[in-house]
Amino acid sequence: MAIIRKQNKFFLEQFYPKVELKYLGKVTTFQDTRIFCTHIKKPDIHFYIKQQGYPVNEELLQMLKNAQIHYILIPENGKTGFRLYITEVKNYLYNGIQIKEKHVEQQRIFPLKEMRKIEVNESQKEKILTIIT
Repeated sequence: MAIIRKQNKFFLEQFYPKVELKYLGKVTTFQDTRIFCTHIKKPDIHFYIKQQGYPVNEELLQMLKNAQIHYILIPENGKTGFRLYITEVKNYLYNGIQIKEKHVEQQRIFPLKEMRKIEVNESQKEKILTIIT
């Protein structure tokens, strides 16, 4: 597996299951700061229950650190609404728990409860979606 960067977007080239590219997210500007924004998470599909958070690829974390991207933004669209989680890349790298599962690249998890959480109402959601997607 390898990380591929196309302009400001990042993809994972997967070999099992065989797919073209898996979209990981993109570098964008949010509140006047360059950040990495993951794809929109859906808790019933993406939530990593054991560690109460979302995993991020370790190779991608190193790439973000090397590019001096300091923040990760994780948009979540669940049954209870739309929200954003924000944390520093270094939290994942140095405080995150390393996880390894069969057929999945090396990842780190950082608990959502330790991230800044922003609840987003419907009028804000549309504006945010234009920035992050």
